Amino acid sequence: MARRIFLLLLLFLLGAAGGLWSQAFLLPALAANPAFQNWQFLKDWNARTQVIAPVEQIFVRENEALENTLQKVKRTVVAVQSAGARQGSGLVYTSDGLIVTLSSLVPAGWKVTVYADGQEPLLAQVLKRDAENNLALLKIEDTGLQTAGFIDNNGVKLGERLVLLAKVVKAGESAPLVNLGIAKTIEEDSFLTSIVEQENVDGAPLFSVEGRVAGLADADLQGNISAIPSSVLRTFLGL
Repeated sequence: MARRIFLLLLLFLLGAAGGLWSQAFLLPALAANPAFQNWQFLKDWNARTQVIAPVEQIFVRENEALENTLQKVKRTVVAVQSAGARQGSGLVYTSDGLIVTLSSLVPAGWKVTVYADGQEPLLAQVLKRDAENNLALLKIEDTGLQTAGFIDNNGVKLGERLVLLAKVVKAGESAPLVNLGIAKTIEEDSFLTSIVEQENVDGAPLFSVEGRVAGLADADLQGNISAIPSSVLRTFLGL
């Protein structure tokens, strides 16, 4: 009885070893040989062994796209601070110092300071406001600023991937803050994202993966990020 069990165990181990050898050496060799590539069981095996590759490729490409987006737009965002009490972000609209941000960040009569990358803090003038849509246009005395294009007239799509880029003032300098999400719901004058951010990111632009402006962030008390869409920004800026 013990001898039969030993023989069965030996046959099982030999079969397992043969299966491993076949998977590691025999099947790859047959699949690489043109004479055997039309055999159905080799086609099935080849399909099963490659199922993970496309997924890895998608993740790599998405990460590269996000990195490229941040490189393209990182200098188009500035920190905005009013009288040392309220702060948020703004989007550079023109290279000669026009900046669009939220009107609620720059109350009337308050001194407004803008922190651009690599620049000393600059005082800003509020040129105009749109109280209904909570937008303000600022002007600083600077040139050579980096700008970004707006998303097309069709606007952001439901489920579209979005990159939030804000600048926060720390120790007298602006530091970048990045968050990612998608467009969850879309209305005519706003859209809600899946992004939740506890830092003050009001006025920060949301970009498409291609690096185009989709809207400006407007957070609620819980940090849920809604956005004023590019279509409203275009109207405010006269585009």
